[in-house]
Amino acid sequence: MEQPVFVAQAAAPTQRTTATSAHPIAKDVMNKLATALRGPTTDATPIASLSIPIDDARRLCAEGLVAFANGDIATARAFLQRAAEDGDARALMALGDTYDPTTLTRLGAVGVKGDEGTARSYYSRALAAGVGGARERIAALASK
Repeated sequence: MEQPVFVAQAAAPTQRTTATSAHPIAKDVMNKLATALRGPTTDATPIASLSIPIDDARRLCAEGLVAFANGDIATARAFLQRAAEDGDARALMALGDTYDPTTLTRLGAVGVKGDEGTARSYYSRALAAGVGGARERIAALASK
C-alpha cells in the first residue's frame, strides 16, 4: 500500500533526492538532522536528570527530524515530543519548526496547519535551554 505524501515536491535547487528516498529533502532539514546526530553544542545547557540515556533522546530527535524531512509532521511531532520530554533540548527547536507556519509553508506541507503560539512556546523553551537560533525564530514570528 502506498503511503500518503504530506509534502509537495518542489523542483528547487536547494532540494535533493537520496538514493533511498523518492522524496526530495530540504538542505535545512538535513542540516538539522546532522546537528542532532553530532550531539550537544557548547552553548547547550546540560540536563542533569534524564529518565533515559541521552543517546536514546538523540535517537528519538533524529528519527523525528527524518520524519519531518519526509513530510510526516504527525510522526515527527511524536518523536520530537518524546525526545524533548527525555532531555534533548534541540528537539524543542525542531518541535517549534513543526508548528511554525513559515517553515511549513517553505517545506510545502500539505494538510497541516501551523500554530504561531505553539511554535513560539517551543522556541522559548529552546531558548531557555540554551539552544542557538531560538531567539531568531522568536523574532521572525514576532515580525509577522
